[in-house]
Amino acid sequence: MLDKYRTTIIVDSKLREKIYSRMRVEEVIQTETLRLNDLTEDDLRTNFTYVERIVGQGDKMFKFAHEIYGDADYWWVIAWFNNKPTDAHCKIGDVLYIPLPLSRAVSTATRER
Repeated sequence: MLDKYRTTIIVDSKLREKIYSRMRVEEVIQTETLRLNDLTEDDLRTNFTYVERIVGQGDKMFKFAHEIYGDADYWWVIAWFNNKPTDAHCKIGDVLYIPLPLSRAVSTATRER
């Protein structure tokens, strides 16, 4: 899903012959770290409504994404909107804000028009 926003780097076996031959691997595909855009105050005030969810034991952002958006692959939108890169950054009792509409959140995060 996010691959269209990343640069892909393919490292073939010629660069690391010994390691690749031991692992029986021909190539490794890496992607650069995706840099999402920061939210502005204007974005928060005018562009979004949101749903609140309180983090409980066993809750994960992908579960909230599935519940609200119907697709767990959009967990990263919740992470981005709350400035919590992973579920490990959430504590029980934290409030997560899930932005709506999804299409506007994705276009704001990626600055896609």
